Amino acid sequence: MDKFDRFQLLHRIFKNNRRPVAIGKLAEKLECSERTVKRTIAQMQDYLGAPIDYFPKENGWHYIGEDSDRFELPGLWLTSDELQSLTLLMHSMESFGKGLLRDELSVIDQQIDRLLSARGLKRSGFDQHIKVLPMANRQIANRTFLLVSEALLKHKQLEMRYSSYNQQKTKRTVSPQNLVYYRENWYLDAWCHLREELRTFSLARIERLELAEQKAKVIAKQKLNTHFEQSFGIFAGHAKHTAKLRFDRSIAREIALQQWHPQQQGEWDGNDYLLSVPYSDERELVQDILKHIPHVYVEAPVKLRKVVQNRLHAGLEIYSGKRIRRP
Repeated sequence: MDKFDRFQLLHRIFKNNRRPVAIGKLAEKLECSERTVKRTIAQMQDYLGAPIDYFPKENGWHYIGEDSDRFELPGLWLTSDELQSLTLLMHSMESFGKGLLRDELSVIDQQIDRLLSARGLKRSGFDQHIKVLPMANRQIANRTFLLVSEALLKHKQLEMRYSSYNQQKTKRTVSPQNLVYYRENWYLDAWCHLREELRTFSLARIERLELAEQKAKVIAKQKLNTHFEQSFGIFAGHAKHTAKLRFDRSIAREIALQQWHPQQQGEWDGNDYLLSVPYSDERELVQDILKHIPHVYVEAPVKLRKVVQNRLHAGLEIYSGKRIRRP
């Protein structure tokens, strides 16, 4: 632990304790000798003007006077561990966000670099040895992200032109509820005033967006959780069906370690693993099932199994050039 870390930890200890703290306890928390604690206190008094004094009656140290409540360490102060964690977070955001909020975060980024250098840590190590490899990440406009965030924080409605997956364009007024990062893309959970129901919108498909003056419609947290968390994947709503999937022994143990849904149920049947998942819309679920073909079989419902079969037949027709007889 360097002196910067000790400054920060001592400051937090004094702020979080109403009474003077004994030198032995300070040494224990800072993981150093009592002599080092006294030297650190002296440095804070001399270089930072910290109002620290010794209280003989309590045999401990603490901030003193009217300035004690107002005193703060100058600038952005974090421990080495916190700085490294924050740097890793910034690096990850830069990677999966494709530069999202780069300008807004650049000032903080520069301060982090200076603080890392002061502690003898190199920022370049994160770029050289840590990689985030996004896949199917769709670019979104920085303005779109900022306006959605502003609407959420200010509880304002949004007016937008939205292009669906099938390229159908509509004008919508929505009341934002949640901003969600899911499978390397950003989504907005909102009350749609056009459809008069809760909907999920992909930020990448928003073509035009404006902040409205009207207050957003407030949806109870319990109702939001019920709507958006019951079903599989990004497709929300009441879970009308339960998929029963059988995974063979080649991937059964791997699947048993995964969470497909918070309310999933799994059990072993010999070397096979049986996974039950609630869902309302089969589109995303079908994609995940197809990823594991030929090691997964849809036991129920029959309709879901036929959808998977039809997708497989359609693919075979393209690659074989022959018409496949479908059940």
